[in-house]
Order: sequence, then structure tokens, then C-alpha cells
Amino acid sequence: MSIKLTGRLMAAALLSLTAAGCQGEESQPAEADALSNQEAPVKQQCVGTFAGVTHCATGDAKLARTETGLNVTGLANAASDGVSSNFAAATQWEQKAVFQDLAKAGQGFALAARDGEQVVSTIQVGIGNEPGRVTFQPQFTGTPGGSTYSVYVYSGGQLQGRHINRGLWFPMDASWYDIHIRFTPIHTGFRNHTSFGAHDPIASGACVWAFRSATPGAFTFNFDGRIVSGDHVEFVEELGDGHYPYTSFSAIDLTAAASALSIQSESIIRGK
Repeated sequence: MSIKLTGRLMAAALLSLTAAGCQGEESQPAEADALSNQEAPVKQQCVGTFAGVTHCATGDAKLARTETGLNVTGLANAASDGVSSNFAAATQWEQKAVFQDLAKAGQGFALAARDGEQVVSTIQVGIGNEPGRVTFQPQFTGTPGGSTYSVYVYSGGQLQGRHINRGLWFPMDASWYDIHIRFTPIHTGFRNHTSFGAHDPIASGACVWAFRSATPGAFTFNFDGRIVSGDHVEFVEELGDGHYPYTSFSAIDLTAAASALSIQSESIIRGK
């Protein structure tokens, strides 16, 4: 089934750029060869750093392996510059990374989950106008026309509150203190949920974006006048009638505007 992403956020970049040649072509003048070389697409930089994951630079980003993981520089444009994580079909992805000067740049970052070249879900994290404020804008494609979603906030593993967001294309405003500190890791995750049974409020196949902090009360939301804080927040797709639940995905695209991004760890759980 072909599913189109609705809304403003598009996938950060294609998986790769390739140039194919043909055998037996007629010889061309040197001037024509020079022009062809100038117009040939630039080969995308890709490296293997963590088991099962291949990273490819997008936009003007540059990648460099380090003793602690992967360093990403050249992040000037949050719409195009970043890194694409590619892997075999997976049901869960997690990454721990540190942004440098993310808040200073003021553009934030965006994530897109893909199944091949098909965008499954996206989330944009913007820097608010006030210190410590951010906006979350997830979009899901499992329901025709776009899925609504719920926000779950946890503290120490205990659910603090749930809010169903009916305004599909409006961002959620929140406080996220850690994102404004230079060397604080951001724990990010995405999964295709597998239901634990009849009492699980999340349906199988629902897409979930997750952010976790080591700081208690790092996330603070206003749920219709009720202030809810925690160290872990999830944005959970609400699958409606005629839904198409995804069971796996094969890439996560991350784009950002920052001085640098240091990826310290990354892992996947492969689909069956």
C-alpha cells in the first residue's frame, strides 16, 4: 500500500546518490568528458560505526568516527544537514547523542522514520522563543489523512499523565531543560509498537517517538491546564479506521542546526 506523508515536514534526504554508466558508448571529446564529470552527483559519505547500522551524511554534513562513536559536523540547515541511519528491517531504534549549541542555532532538529523510501513518521523539535522552551510536532501516516496521537509522560517509569492531541498539525509546547545544555545526552527512540494484550492502551503497529532524559522533571507539559512533568515522554500514534499499521522500518533520518552532533551509541531490534 502506498502511503503519502501529509503536512509540512518531508524526509530529510534520500538513502543514496548513485551514478550509472553504460558500456559501449561512443567516445566523446575531452571537453564533453570534463562537463560530464562536473555534472556527476557527489558520492555520499557513508560509514559503519555501530553494529548493524550504516550512517550516511546528508546535505552539507560530514562524518568522522571517534573513540566514543560518531561525530557529525556541517550542520547549518535543520531542513537538510544531518545523518541517515540505515539498517535491516527493524521494529525498534534507539540513539544516545549530544548536540553542541543546538539552542544557540535556534532551528532545532527533525527526525524521519522510513521503510525503504516510504516515510513512515516524522517529528520536528523546534526551539521556543523563551529559554528552556521547545515545540514537538509529530506526524503519523498509519491512518488515511494522518493519525491523531497521544502524549505520555513518565517519571521514574511511572505514568504521570496522558493527553490526546486532536490538532494534527499544531505543535505541542513544552519545557525541556536539557536540550539547552551543551554536553547533556539526548536519548531518542522510535518503534513499531507490539501490544502486550487487551489492557495495553497502545495498539500493535502504532508508531512511537520517545525522548528520555537523565534529569528528573526534564519535560514539562500543560495538559489542558494540568502541569505534568517527567523524565520520559512518548508521542504515540492513535490508529483509526482504515489504518495501515507498519510492522518494521529501515532508516532514521536526523537533520539539525548545531555546531556538532556526537552520537555515543545506537542500536536496533530487528524485525522477525
